[in-house]
Amino acid sequence: MLNLSIVTAQKQLDILLGELDKTISEKSVYSEIRERRIDSLQTLINQEADLKKRYDIYQLLFKEYRHYNMNSALSVAEKKLLIAEELNDKQLVYFAKMNTAEILGIMGMYKESLDITNNIVRKKLDKEYWPYYFHLYHSLYSLMSANSLTQYEKNNYDKLISQYKDSILQIIDLNSLGYQLVKNGKLLEQGRYEKALHLMNQCYNEHQNDDVSMGMIAYGLSQVYEKKGNKEKEMQFLAISAISDLKKAVKGYIALRKLAVILFQEGQINRAYTYIKCSLEDASFCNARFRVLEISETLPIITAAYDKKIKQEKQRLIKYLGLISILSVILVISIFLIWRQINKLSFAKKSMHNLNEELKQVNKDLDHLNKQLSETNQIKEEYIGSVFNFYSDYINKLEKFRLNLNHSLVTNKLEEARRMTSLSLVPAELKEFYKNFDAIFLNIFPNFLEEFNELLKDNERILSKTGDILTPELRVFALIRLGITDSSKIASFLHYSPQTVYNYKLKIKNKLKVSKIEFAEAMHKIGK
Repeated sequence: MLNLSIVTAQKQLDILLGELDKTISEKSVYSEIRERRIDSLQTLINQEADLKKRYDIYQLLFKEYRHYNMNSALSVAEKKLLIAEELNDKQLVYFAKMNTAEILGIMGMYKESLDITNNIVRKKLDKEYWPYYFHLYHSLYSLMSANSLTQYEKNNYDKLISQYKDSILQIIDLNSLGYQLVKNGKLLEQGRYEKALHLMNQCYNEHQNDDVSMGMIAYGLSQVYEKKGNKEKEMQFLAISAISDLKKAVKGYIALRKLAVILFQEGQINRAYTYIKCSLEDASFCNARFRVLEISETLPIITAAYDKKIKQEKQRLIKYLGLISILSVILVISIFLIWRQINKLSFAKKSMHNLNEELKQVNKDLDHLNKQLSETNQIKEEYIGSVFNFYSDYINKLEKFRLNLNHSLVTNKLEEARRMTSLSLVPAELKEFYKNFDAIFLNIFPNFLEEFNELLKDNERILSKTGDILTPELRVFALIRLGITDSSKIASFLHYSPQTVYNYKLKIKNKLKVSKIEFAEAMHKIGK
């Protein structure tokens, strides 16, 4: 580990980020090392006949997979459970079930994880398993708190998290690293930041040569400095934690993503983009759904990086136009003097050739921009006209309804008036709204269904339902094609719930025959 006491604070961070960049470029090497360990354990399992020894080897294999690949870890936990049941060992059965609950929680299957854990009676567990039992609840409620939709939910989960911290601290060894890390979380919860800093610095000094524990300790220190508002120190220890995670081939990490967000805020767009891309790749490989969702929340980093690139391209185009203007002046002067400067003809021809090439490139760029503007104007014109027609029809319907209701009241037909006002108009109007939206959209993008289905697996293609032009999930992606990507806006526009929009997106992404990046690019090209 780097000696951080002999260089200035900024230089410390630069050195750490340089090492982190190098580690990211070599991460495949560290993954291969872990894969070799996994292969060795698989070989031992195949050679071992004794059930208890096979169970122990599966436990080692579970540890290798736990922060590396969730699907494989879940499979190993299930195999452990089968062996434990065959051995008729209740404690091993409970332990294997807790392994399964842990992985399900990381994968975002909170209900299933809670169901398993709630069915384990703590009093029937050996005390050696109690810390793990409480850790499961603590981790699960932490994930649920981070994913809460309301502050009320989050507050309830945070209370449970605090209670399970207390439970862990009561039963775990006071001198263990686990105790110190949980104690750090408790001190931060209580606002005792100086006490937490002292504890974690002591921990850091004691375990400097422990590569296995360094990532967790460094992340704990980053949390302390985050609370204290020391951004530079927070970044340093996030970098140390990220380096440790990558060298251990951990895929479901947090430190690198948090560091990417801070770097983005500091203006280091390129590095932030590299780190967030690495985080997303590893979280997807690991199948840690909650981590993928967390990373997805930071996607504005990618958008900001793209916007910056576009801005740079525009600035470069302005420079080209200026250069063209200068060259144009030179060209005019050259033509005027050409009869007196025959000996410079070759130079003039070369200048004109270069100028023509640059003009071609500029024209190509302008043509592309004009096409984009043309498509945008077409969409605006179609929708503005359609919106006027829609609201005109709607006003006419309201006026007709008012006249009918007024007639019923004037003629004292109260029962008819009551019947008219008791019927809900929303379903029919919503259906009419969907119908109009579908017709207008397909008028602008007539080949949308065919081009969209080309991105899906052959057996997963979507056909329109009877009476509809677009299915509900196709409407979601129709809005995305129009440039509306915010899920809450899509939900409001279509009168869906945010969860429904999320489910439709996930459902379609599971049917893709192309990568997510290729899908996003292809969506923008539909209809062009």
